Amino acid sequence: MALSFSLATILTSCGGGSKQEGESPRLMPSEHGSMSASQKNTESSDNMHKQHTSLADNFSHKDIVILEQQYNPSEAVKAEMEQVINAYLQVKNSFVKDDEKAVNKAVEVMAEKVSALVPAQMEGKGLEAWQNHKTLYEDKLKEMQHIPGLENKRSYFSHISEIVYCTIKSFGLNQGNLFAVFCPMAFDNKGAYWISDSKEIQNPYFGEKMLTCGEIKEEL
Repeated sequence: MALSFSLATILTSCGGGSKQEGESPRLMPSEHGSMSASQKNTESSDNMHKQHTSLADNFSHKDIVILEQQYNPSEAVKAEMEQVINAYLQVKNSFVKDDEKAVNKAVEVMAEKVSALVPAQMEGKGLEAWQNHKTLYEDKLKEMQHIPGLENKRSYFSHISEIVYCTIKSFGLNQGNLFAVFCPMAFDNKGAYWISDSKEIQNPYFGEKMLTCGEIKEEL
Protein backbone atom coordinates (compact mmCIF):
# COMPACT_ATOMS: atom_id res chain seq x y z
CA MET A 1 0.00 0.00 0.00
CA ALA A 2 1.46 3.28 -1.01
CA LEU A 3 1.49 5.73 1.85
CA SER A 4 2.71 9.29 1.93
CA PHE A 5 2.67 11.82 4.69
CA SER A 6 1.78 15.37 3.76
CA LEU A 7 3.16 18.14 5.96
CA ALA A 8 0.41 20.67 5.45
CA THR A 9 0.52 24.02 7.24
CA ILE A 10 -2.15 24.69 9.85
CA LEU A 11 -4.06 27.70 8.63
CA THR A 12 -3.89 30.99 10.54
CA SER A 13 -7.28 30.50 12.19
CA CYS A 14 -5.97 27.40 13.97
CA GLY A 15 -3.65 27.91 16.94
CA GLY A 16 -1.84 25.46 19.17
CA GLY A 17 0.42 22.54 18.33
CA SER A 18 -0.09 18.87 17.84
CA LYS A 19 0.77 16.68 20.78
CA GLN A 20 1.87 14.08 18.26
CA GLU A 21 5.04 15.83 17.23
CA GLY A 22 8.18 14.35 18.66
CA GLU A 23 6.49 11.21 19.99
CA SER A 24 8.05 7.87 19.12
CA PRO A 25 5.68 5.38 17.50
CA ARG A 26 4.80 2.21 19.41
CA LEU A 27 5.07 -0.53 16.83
CA MET A 28 2.58 -3.33 17.04
CA PRO A 29 4.03 -6.77 17.79
CA SER A 30 4.24 -9.18 14.91
CA GLU A 31 1.34 -11.58 14.70
CA HIS A 32 3.85 -14.40 14.14
CA GLY A 33 6.40 -13.57 16.83
CA SER A 34 9.94 -12.64 15.78
CA MET A 35 10.46 -11.48 12.23
CA SER A 36 11.89 -13.92 9.74
CA ALA A 37 15.17 -13.23 8.00
CA SER A 38 13.35 -12.21 4.82
CA GLN A 39 11.24 -9.71 6.78
CA LYS A 40 14.31 -8.22 8.40
CA ASN A 41 15.88 -7.75 5.00
CA THR A 42 12.86 -5.96 3.55
CA GLU A 43 13.63 -2.40 4.60
CA SER A 44 10.93 -0.79 2.48
CA SER A 45 8.27 -3.04 4.02
CA ASP A 46 9.50 -2.20 7.50
CA ASN A 47 9.36 1.51 6.78
CA MET A 48 5.83 1.12 5.49
CA HIS A 49 4.89 -0.71 8.68
CA LYS A 50 6.24 2.13 10.81
CA GLN A 51 4.17 4.63 8.87
CA HIS A 52 1.17 2.33 9.13
CA THR A 53 1.25 2.23 12.92
CA SER A 54 2.65 5.60 14.01
CA LEU A 55 -0.52 7.61 13.43
CA ALA A 56 -2.79 5.00 15.02
CA ASP A 57 -0.44 4.88 18.01
CA ASN A 58 -1.58 8.40 18.88
CA PHE A 59 -5.28 7.55 18.93
CA SER A 60 -7.24 8.16 22.12
CA HIS A 61 -8.73 4.67 22.00
CA LYS A 62 -6.46 1.63 22.13
CA ASP A 63 -9.12 -1.07 21.72
CA ILE A 64 -9.33 -0.89 17.92
CA VAL A 65 -7.71 -3.69 15.91
CA ILE A 66 -5.53 -2.56 13.01
CA LEU A 67 -3.90 -5.25 10.91
CA GLU A 68 -0.17 -5.07 10.25
CA GLN A 69 -0.69 -6.86 6.94
CA GLN A 70 -3.63 -5.70 4.87
CA TYR A 71 -6.42 -8.24 4.42
CA ASN A 72 -8.04 -8.31 0.98
CA PRO A 73 -11.75 -9.19 1.21
CA SER A 74 -13.86 -10.16 -1.79
CA GLU A 75 -14.86 -7.36 -4.15
CA ALA A 76 -18.45 -7.57 -2.89
CA VAL A 77 -17.45 -7.21 0.75
CA LYS A 78 -14.98 -4.45 -0.10
CA ALA A 79 -17.77 -2.55 -1.87
CA GLU A 80 -19.97 -2.89 1.22
CA MET A 81 -17.14 -1.65 3.45
CA GLU A 82 -16.68 1.36 1.19
CA GLN A 83 -20.39 2.10 1.60
CA VAL A 84 -19.74 2.29 5.35
CA ILE A 85 -16.91 4.77 4.70
CA ASN A 86 -19.11 6.83 2.37
CA ALA A 87 -21.81 6.97 5.04
CA TYR A 88 -19.19 8.12 7.55
CA LEU A 89 -18.22 10.95 5.18
CA GLN A 90 -21.84 12.11 5.20
CA VAL A 91 -21.74 12.19 9.00
CA LYS A 92 -18.58 14.27 8.79
CA ASN A 93 -20.12 16.68 6.29
CA SER A 94 -23.16 17.15 8.52
CA PHE A 95 -20.92 18.12 11.44
CA VAL A 96 -19.10 20.60 9.22
CA LYS A 97 -22.48 22.26 8.56
CA ASP A 98 -23.43 22.21 12.27
CA ASP A 99 -26.65 20.43 11.28
CA GLU A 100 -27.73 18.11 14.08
CA LYS A 101 -30.76 16.80 12.18
CA ALA A 102 -28.55 15.85 9.23
CA VAL A 103 -26.02 14.26 11.61
CA ASN A 104 -28.74 12.05 13.11
CA LYS A 105 -29.92 10.96 9.67
CA ALA A 106 -26.38 10.23 8.45
CA VAL A 107 -25.58 8.27 11.62
CA GLU A 108 -28.69 6.16 11.05
CA VAL A 109 -27.59 5.40 7.48
CA MET A 110 -24.08 4.47 8.63
CA ALA A 111 -25.49 2.15 11.30
CA GLU A 112 -27.62 0.44 8.62
CA LYS A 113 -24.59 -0.03 6.35
CA VAL A 114 -22.57 -1.56 9.18
CA SER A 115 -25.39 -3.90 10.18
CA ALA A 116 -26.05 -4.99 6.58
CA LEU A 117 -22.46 -5.97 5.84
CA VAL A 118 -22.05 -9.74 5.65
CA PRO A 119 -18.34 -10.71 5.73
CA ALA A 120 -18.71 -13.57 3.24
CA GLN A 121 -15.65 -15.82 2.94
CA MET A 122 -13.64 -13.70 5.37
CA GLU A 123 -11.58 -15.67 7.86
CA GLY A 124 -8.69 -15.50 10.30
CA LYS A 125 -7.24 -12.11 11.19
CA GLY A 126 -9.40 -10.32 8.65
CA LEU A 127 -12.64 -11.65 10.10
CA GLU A 128 -11.46 -10.93 13.65
CA ALA A 129 -10.59 -7.34 12.72
CA TRP A 130 -13.95 -6.70 11.09
CA GLN A 131 -15.85 -8.22 14.02
CA ASN A 132 -13.92 -5.91 16.35
CA HIS A 133 -14.67 -2.89 14.16
CA LYS A 134 -18.34 -3.81 13.73
CA THR A 135 -18.90 -4.12 17.48
CA LEU A 136 -17.26 -0.76 18.10
CA TYR A 137 -19.19 0.90 15.26
CA GLU A 138 -22.50 -0.44 16.53
CA ASP A 139 -21.84 0.64 20.12
CA LYS A 140 -20.64 4.15 19.29
CA LEU A 141 -23.25 4.82 16.61
CA LYS A 142 -26.01 3.71 18.97
CA GLU A 143 -24.71 5.99 21.72
CA MET A 144 -24.35 8.83 19.23
CA GLN A 145 -27.97 8.41 18.15
CA HIS A 146 -29.28 8.70 21.69
CA ILE A 147 -27.20 11.52 23.12
CA PRO A 148 -28.50 15.04 22.37
CA GLY A 149 -26.43 18.02 21.26
CA LEU A 150 -23.81 18.48 18.55
CA GLU A 151 -20.91 18.82 20.98
CA ASN A 152 -21.77 15.58 22.75
CA LYS A 153 -22.14 13.80 19.43
CA ARG A 154 -18.76 15.14 18.26
CA SER A 155 -17.07 13.26 21.09
CA TYR A 156 -18.42 9.97 19.72
CA PHE A 157 -17.54 11.05 16.18
CA SER A 158 -13.87 11.26 17.18
CA HIS A 159 -13.94 7.61 18.25
CA ILE A 160 -15.79 6.54 15.11
CA SER A 161 -13.18 8.39 13.03
CA GLU A 162 -10.42 6.31 14.60
CA ILE A 163 -12.33 3.09 13.85
CA VAL A 164 -12.83 4.23 10.24
CA TYR A 165 -9.09 4.84 9.88
CA CYS A 166 -8.36 1.31 11.12
CA THR A 167 -10.95 -0.17 8.74
CA ILE A 168 -9.48 1.70 5.78
CA LYS A 169 -5.92 0.64 6.61
CA SER A 170 -6.78 -2.96 7.46
CA PHE A 171 -8.76 -3.63 4.28
CA GLY A 172 -7.24 -1.23 1.73
CA LEU A 173 -10.36 0.86 1.08
CA ASN A 174 -10.68 3.92 -1.19
CA GLN A 175 -6.91 4.03 -1.69
CA GLY A 176 -5.53 7.35 -2.88
CA ASN A 177 -8.80 9.20 -2.27
CA LEU A 178 -8.87 9.78 1.49
CA PHE A 179 -6.88 11.79 4.01
CA ALA A 180 -6.37 11.53 7.76
CA VAL A 181 -6.65 15.04 9.21
CA PHE A 182 -5.79 16.23 12.71
CA CYS A 183 -7.24 19.14 14.67
CA PRO A 184 -4.94 20.05 17.59
CA MET A 185 -7.53 22.28 19.27
CA ALA A 186 -10.42 19.83 19.53
CA PHE A 187 -11.62 18.86 22.99
CA ASP A 188 -9.69 21.48 24.97
CA ASN A 189 -6.49 21.07 22.94
CA LYS A 190 -6.37 17.30 23.37
CA GLY A 191 -6.75 17.00 19.61
CA ALA A 192 -8.78 14.68 17.40
CA TYR A 193 -8.63 13.08 13.95
CA TRP A 194 -11.12 12.77 11.16
CA ILE A 195 -11.12 11.23 7.68
CA SER A 196 -11.73 13.44 4.66
CA ASP A 197 -12.22 12.80 0.96
CA SER A 198 -10.72 16.20 0.12
CA LYS A 199 -7.49 18.05 0.85
CA GLU A 200 -9.57 21.11 1.65
CA ILE A 201 -9.74 21.49 5.43
CA GLN A 202 -13.33 21.54 6.70
CA ASN A 203 -13.31 20.89 10.42
CA PRO A 204 -16.18 18.75 11.78
CA TYR A 205 -15.25 19.47 15.41
CA PHE A 206 -15.71 23.24 15.18
CA GLY A 207 -17.84 23.69 12.07
CA GLU A 208 -18.28 27.33 11.12
CA LYS A 209 -16.56 28.51 14.32
CA MET A 210 -13.16 27.39 13.05
CA LEU A 211 -13.75 25.70 9.73
CA THR A 212 -10.17 25.66 8.42
CA CYS A 213 -8.43 24.45 11.57
CA GLY A 214 -6.60 21.24 10.77
CA GLU A 215 -3.59 19.53 9.27
CA ILE A 216 -3.39 16.60 6.87
CA LYS A 217 -1.36 13.89 8.60
CA GLU A 218 -1.59 11.05 6.10
CA GLU A 219 -2.77 10.39 2.58
CA LEU A 220 -4.52 7.03 2.59
